[in-house]
Amino acid sequence: MKNSLCLDLFPNPGLPAQNKYQHFSKDMIKKKVGKEKELESYISEDSSYCVNPNMFALYDFKKEPLLGKYQSVIVDRKEGIVLSKRSSKAHFHDLLKYKLLMGLTFQKEIARRLGYKDRHVISTGKLAYFSIRGYTKASNDWVSLHLMDDYQILGNRSIRFKSIELNGVTYTFTFANCCRHIRSKIAESLRHNNVVFKVSNYHLKHTMGWPIYRLRGKKSLLDKEEYFTPHPAIEFFTMKEICADLMNQKHSKYGKMMAELFQLDFMKEDHKLIYRLSQRDDSLF
Repeated sequence: MKNSLCLDLFPNPGLPAQNKYQHFSKDMIKKKVGKEKELESYISEDSSYCVNPNMFALYDFKKEPLLGKYQSVIVDRKEGIVLSKRSSKAHFHDLLKYKLLMGLTFQKEIARRLGYKDRHVISTGKLAYFSIRGYTKASNDWVSLHLMDDYQILGNRSIRFKSIELNGVTYTFTFANCCRHIRSKIAESLRHNNVVFKVSNYHLKHTMGWPIYRLRGKKSLLDKEEYFTPHPAIEFFTMKEICADLMNQKHSKYGKMMAELFQLDFMKEDHKLIYRLSQRDDSLF
């Protein structure tokens, strides 16, 4: 049995079901991984791991490699506990470069239109990957909000997330050294993802004729509006408008780089005129 994300609704044997192994944190990983034989069957090594919807969380150990060589540890519903010699930045670089539409450009443009300056979330509408300290930082821990049911702010700038229940089994993921005001950053991230969903849905439904739907069954933080305030409407910008603005920004940057290369003054208005004249009407047909 699967939901609309093609996630198996039953717990996968990749993760242990014992209560003592249902509560993840960096301290827990340091104390148990590679030291308790009971956990060995759930651990694998894969430095080519790809970030995917089944990833619960990623803990970054770049500054102090686990067991002297692993820079990140991924907790995955299907793969279990994955040890990687690559950092969190490297894993998410692959996601942005090879899978995410327009990389971070589209993400940042949505955030700019919402007035958000901090960078914490990578949103697709149905998936949302949240960085604990902001993804502009070199070393970071990540949690998948689409697989989380709730969270609790702890003392000393720590936070604990509780996963959605899968056939009676839930896991918790604790992170230390969080950014300041993390509750508001989560709310902003959920709203960001909600707007991405609305923009994508509006475009696919009204332009492509392909309506998309929310998850069926278990609700995650993405669907719980008590954790964020949804934007009342998205008519103030559409997918086409966003792409057009990004294209304009790209050409403006190109003009500035060319002016700098040839040591010329960048004439903004002249550049706009040339760009406008280059947009031939017959290119629409």
